Amino acid sequence: MDKPKGTPSQEGKGDELETRSRILSAARQLMAQKGYKGATTRKISELAGVNEVTIFRHFKNKERILLELLEELTDIRPLLERKKHDEFASVKEMLTDFARSYYELLVERKEILMICMMEADDNPEVIRLFSRISMTAVEVLAEKLEALHRDGKLPKGDFFTAAMMFVSTFFYTFMGKHRVKVEGIDMEYLFTHATEILLRGIEPL
Repeated sequence: MDKPKGTPSQEGKGDELETRSRILSAARQLMAQKGYKGATTRKISELAGVNEVTIFRHFKNKERILLELLEELTDIRPLLERKKHDEFASVKEMLTDFARSYYELLVERKEILMICMMEADDNPEVIRLFSRISMTAVEVLAEKLEALHRDGKLPKGDFFTAAMMFVSTFFYTFMGKHRVKVEGIDMEYLFTHATEILLRGIEPL
C-alpha cells in the first residue's frame, strides 16, 4: 500500500536521528580532548563524517551542541532513582552507596562539567544545567530520607538541608580532586564517615 502523501519517511527519521547522534558523540569526544574552543565545528564534522552545513541544520551553532550534551549528561534522576530503590541491609549502607554512585556520576562526566565551568559565566542556560546535576541529587536523597522516616527507620529531621550538606560534600570533593588536583583524599573513608555524620545530624536532640 502506498503511503499517504505528506507522511514522513520513518527510514528518513532514523537517518536523521543517527546523524544527530554521531554529531553529539563527536562533539562530546572532541570537547573532552580539546576543550570547548578547540572543538571547532569543522573538527566535529570531520569526526562525525558529515559536512558543517549538516551540523548547522541540526544545531543552530556550537553552543546549542554543548547545551544538548549538558541536557543529556545532567539528567541523572533516572540513574539515582534506580539506586534509591535497591535493597540494602541498613540505612547507612544505602547512604554510602548513594554517595558513591553520585560521586561516580560526576567523575564519568568530568570533562563536560569542566567545560561548563569555563562557559558558565556568559551563559545562564549553562549555569542552570550545571547546577541541575547537584540539585537533582539533593531532591532524590531528600525524598528517600523522608520515605525512610515514614517507614519508621529515621527520626523526623530537616531532610532537605541534610541532603544538601551531604551532596555538597561530594560535589566539592569532586571539584577539589579534578579541578584543583587536591591529592590524598580517601573516597571510601569519606563515603562512610560522611554517612555517619549525616545520620548523627538527624538524630533527635
